[in-house]
Amino acid sequence: MIWRFRSHIRPVRGMLATGLGASVFAAIMQWLGPWPLKFIFDSVLSHRRLPRWLDWMPHQRTGLLAALLAALIAIAVGLAVSDYFSTRLMATAGQRVVLNIRRELFRHLEAQGVHFHQSRRTGDLLARLGGDVQAIQSAVINAVPTLVRNVLTLAGMIAIMLVVDWRFALLAMTLVPLLLWSTRHYLTRIKAYQRLARRSDGEANAVAQEVLSAMAVVQAFGAEDVEAARYGEATERGLEQNRRAIVAQSQFTPLMTLAMSLSTTMVLYFGARAVMSGRLTAGDLLVFAAYLRGMYSPVRQLAKLAGVVGRAHAAAERVIELLDTHEEVPETRSPRRFERAHGDISLADVRVTYPGGSPVLAGVSLQVDAGTRLALVGATGSGKSTVLRLIPRFLDPASGSVRLDGVDLNELALGDLRRQIAYVPQEPYLFRAPVWENILYGQVERGRSEAIEAARRAGLHELIESFPEGYDTLIGERGQSLSGGQRQCVAVARAMARNAPILLLDEPTTGLDAELESAVLAAIDLVAAGRTSIIVSHQLSRLGNVDQIAVLSNGRITETGTHAQLMAERHVYWRLRRIQADQPVGRALSPSHHLVKGEV
Repeated sequence: MIWRFRSHIRPVRGMLATGLGASVFAAIMQWLGPWPLKFIFDSVLSHRRLPRWLDWMPHQRTGLLAALLAALIAIAVGLAVSDYFSTRLMATAGQRVVLNIRRELFRHLEAQGVHFHQSRRTGDLLARLGGDVQAIQSAVINAVPTLVRNVLTLAGMIAIMLVVDWRFALLAMTLVPLLLWSTRHYLTRIKAYQRLARRSDGEANAVAQEVLSAMAVVQAFGAEDVEAARYGEATERGLEQNRRAIVAQSQFTPLMTLAMSLSTTMVLYFGARAVMSGRLTAGDLLVFAAYLRGMYSPVRQLAKLAGVVGRAHAAAERVIELLDTHEEVPETRSPRRFERAHGDISLADVRVTYPGGSPVLAGVSLQVDAGTRLALVGATGSGKSTVLRLIPRFLDPASGSVRLDGVDLNELALGDLRRQIAYVPQEPYLFRAPVWENILYGQVERGRSEAIEAARRAGLHELIESFPEGYDTLIGERGQSLSGGQRQCVAVARAMARNAPILLLDEPTTGLDAELESAVLAAIDLVAAGRTSIIVSHQLSRLGNVDQIAVLSNGRITETGTHAQLMAERHVYWRLRRIQADQPVGRALSPSHHLVKGEV
């Protein structure tokens, strides 16, 4: 699984190599740690002769004791310094690796198509981007340095013990197979529980995000207790899986400790008998006891890391599952680049079917010349918004083609294509930032004065100046500090600042009062001047100023023409107008608006 993140590890491989080198040095210091004590017992206290390779050391007991104590201090200092650099470098490298993973995951989520985000729960995606990546970070920062250090220490100590006395080494490792089996068994269980726990946490986050985003509806219908129970059930499922993982961890650690104690007891028993018979020195037994303690200490630490590793493994699986999901809009390897389009748009026999559903568009053909204002009308679900989504390639047709200036959209660079489009959705999303920054969203190189100029050109300057702090009014999350009409005004000013040759509007005046509707429609009229504009609208009385009207019904275009032509033909458009005309007269059907030039 680590191999899957090799591209994120590559930029910090030098730091990782240095940290690993420090870990190796720390392991060497631990290997050497017991030897000065051995010689203190054997050569200082018991008058045994030093090995030949230590003939250079003092032979008097006082001097030898001082030298061996100095060696102990030097080993301790070396261990402390190497521990410092190992922990610091490995942790820093780990944080950078996780930062790169988080960035890639976020960019990957940004690249996915509309259907991906419609079919995924936002809370679960946030859980993967936050909690799951955080679990990986904890493992990388805490577990990896400990794992590397202890594995090296363990391997070195086993090798030295085999060299000193292979029989005692084998005796010390009699329970290693049991330890290995236990480790595999419990880690498998812990990872399974943590996998389910992470999934439950994602579900709980999804519920929380959904409820908090719709709190007004929840409170209006008095559903607080229902939603609290739903959230409680999701969190309880995660708690239960975490409890099971903790139980497995609590069983695993004592089992490891018991096995180590039994092994140490056997070595001490047979070692003491060997010392008493003269086959082994007290120093040799001390070395073995120290190595046993040093060898099983890493095992205990590794056992304690089982929970961290289990959580990280489950979290990494969820992150990799997202990274391996590719529902982004594909881009050709050699796209055609262009600076500014003329604005000719054509759809030829376009068919769109959402997964698991019936066809949304069933052979739509449409020609919109540059500078033309087109209105798309039709019943709810007829495919109007889907047509809009095809133009910036929020989705691609199953068959047929969509062209801009005669070039298939699939052949164009996606970034270049979307720079040609200003989009005003039915519910504009504003970010937590001042009004002027929202107007210039996506144009970081431009400044406040340019936002004001764009609003002036859209005829919205005075209205925005009336906001509590004008252009510096800080907009709350999702634009909640402004009214719906005020948010729509900012969105239209954003479209003007975009200065794109194509303007797409999806029900831009829904829910506005008469005064703000007039301001928004006047601004749209200014923004649309000289641009190819496509507007989706149910308010048919507002379509007198468009050049062409296309009527969608059951995924097909059934009529096209001007307002006068369609009224004369007396088909679907005529019936829709009659239905609206028969409704109580209100602001939506008022014929007095300046945009309406023809018959209303």
